[in-house]
Amino acid sequence: MKNKVIIKIFILALMAAFFPASVYANELQTLTVKEAVKYAMDRSSELKTLDENAYLNEQSRDTLQNAVIQSITEAQFINSRVSVMQNELRQAVLEDNMTLQKIMIEFSITRYFSSILAAERDLALYDGGLEMSLKNLEIAGVRTDFGQMSRNAFETMQFNYEKDAANREIKTISIDNAYRALNYVMGTDLDAKYALVLEMEFKPLSEINLTRYIRESIDKNIGIKNKESDLALLTYRLGLTDDRDVAEELEISIIQANRAIEDAKASLEDKIIACYKELLNMESQYDIFIKDCAEMQKQLAVKETQLSLGRLAQTEIDNHIWQITQLNYRILGIASDHFIKKIQFENPDLL
Repeated sequence: MKNKVIIKIFILALMAAFFPASVYANELQTLTVKEAVKYAMDRSSELKTLDENAYLNEQSRDTLQNAVIQSITEAQFINSRVSVMQNELRQAVLEDNMTLQKIMIEFSITRYFSSILAAERDLALYDGGLEMSLKNLEIAGVRTDFGQMSRNAFETMQFNYEKDAANREIKTISIDNAYRALNYVMGTDLDAKYALVLEMEFKPLSEINLTRYIRESIDKNIGIKNKESDLALLTYRLGLTDDRDVAEELEISIIQANRAIEDAKASLEDKIIACYKELLNMESQYDIFIKDCAEMQKQLAVKETQLSLGRLAQTEIDNHIWQITQLNYRILGIASDHFIKKIQFENPDLL
């Protein structure tokens, strides 16, 4: 238990140091997921259309119900009853789709934040690599001057450093494009950048009954519920008709609708199982890296003692610290990916 507590404290400190704010934190206004989601929802044409359609659909209900009462022929009565049921089912579908659209917007914003922060961490790591390369290049220059390294080898190192420095711009362009995509969704200045704040916690999956979870997820899935609404309407229409040709056509449609529902259930089950396996793999890899990092920290303490005794060069300490830094970034990357994947697992409509 003590080791688990130490690991938890370590990773929380690590995440606080590296993850929540972007590399622009000291220069730019902060932006939270909640704020960005509000901008995106206010701008969303899909949400506005769904809201308008739900309003119009509800407004038409009284007219459709009056048509049932005022029906003269049996055909009019049947058609009016079908229209009323269609209206009720459509209202439920529209409300479910509005809920789903809001969930998708929030998830989309969260994923934008995560990808931008990951790209900024990648840039910071790249800059750290350039700094290490520059130090090694300076040492190589001294060794070359003293004849301990060939001029050709030094020039190769210099060429590689200059190439890597030039390639840095590719990473900054990637970050710029990611911000533009976020700003487009929010309806803000496309070139704006922010100190992004994403509250993230690495929380392993709780023990669950996967079979039961899949069944419950299928029962709540909005896409499947929409298909079941279509089936319900077809079944209702079949119960009202006496026309054999119409009945035969409806029966075929019902068979197809049932097949579509079963296919959707099977597809969702496969996605949930795959997502579950991915999460478990991430958690296993995360634990391994945490242990590796703790071991490297112990090794660092030993190396620092050796340095103080003159048995080790500072460059070896620097390289070891750099290896720890790289591992820390890998830990953060897994934590970030796990965070996003867990949102999808807990909201299977997003799979």
